[in-house]
Amino acid sequence: MPRSELDEHWFYQCDDIIVDPHAHRLERAGRDRPLEPKAYAVLLTLLEQAGDVVDKTTLLDTAWGHRHVTPGVLAHAISQLRQALGDSALHPRYIATVHTIGYRFIGKVHRRPRFAPAWLRAPGDALIRP
Repeated sequence: MPRSELDEHWFYQCDDIIVDPHAHRLERAGRDRPLEPKAYAVLLTLLEQAGDVVDKTTLLDTAWGHRHVTPGVLAHAISQLRQALGDSALHPRYIATVHTIGYRFIGKVHRRPRFAPAWLRAPGDALIRP
């Protein structure tokens, strides 16, 4: 694979959680955790701005565009994310609620370039394969 293709691939890692934006996959403890596309878009936005508060309007616009939706859809997406991440609203490890404002990803996030999660690698291969 040409080097430029390898340079374009990266994923987020936080504890035993791997989020691969290019493959649209979330893995926790080595298992796939399927997400609805809108919840996945919310997760990516939170990861991109990890540590910062992301307001509800930004999250709604990112995932739902300019469609008129109720705030309940965002609450549902956050609930789905917490379940997939093994998180809790009462004792958050990953997604904290900032009341009346939005949410913050509070886990320690690493962006790992060029190396693929196990489900993208062939045995003995640390780099992404075509």
